[in-house]
Amino acid sequence: MDPLDIWLMILGITLITAAYGVFMNFIRRPRIAADGSRAETVERIQGVTACININKCLSIFFISVGIYALITGLWASMTWPLPSSYNLVFSDAWPIFGLVTLMLGLAMYIGADLRYLALPIALFSIPVIVYGVDILVHGLTTEPLFASAMYLFLGIAMLISPGAMLPRNNAGRYVGVLVMVLLILSGILAFFIGISATFEHTLIWAKWAPWYGVSG
Repeated sequence: MDPLDIWLMILGITLITAAYGVFMNFIRRPRIAADGSRAETVERIQGVTACININKCLSIFFISVGIYALITGLWASMTWPLPSSYNLVFSDAWPIFGLVTLMLGLAMYIGADLRYLALPIALFSIPVIVYGVDILVHGLTTEPLFASAMYLFLGIAMLISPGAMLPRNNAGRYVGVLVMVLLILSGILAFFIGISATFEHTLIWAKWAPWYGVSG
């Protein structure tokens, strides 16, 4: 079993969604309603409240992905389903992604100030950057440059994220833009590598059959 291709595509979806969250929270200036609250706090479509606020909606996505990645990542860390060293940089990294995503989703759900997550997110960038360098040094995957860049873009985005979360000024918005761009680039690379892996794995496993065979 090699779930790496779908993991990478889920990673791409999550990173691009995270970039959208960065834009909404730290780059775009919120529209202020007449009563002084954020105009996007409550959105009504044909008289029905569609969403209390953008973070509450996104939190469901991040919590769901976080739980999935954490469970499948722990399974992969214990079983090592990938070939050789790939388990170190992918199987062992996947539950870390799940933990950070779940942590972010829960914070968004309860309405916590995301600035308080700035330090742990920055520190979690260390293993991501180390894995990115490791992939490049040892030439892992068929596209080591792209795979390494995917990790490094994500790691750098996490490392500098406190700059977007902490200041309430234009400098913070500029850092937010950089974080958003790095997340999008990492997400695109995740999609590219994941889609390429899908076609490779389909060819490799084309003649595989379970031990009990297949019906004629």
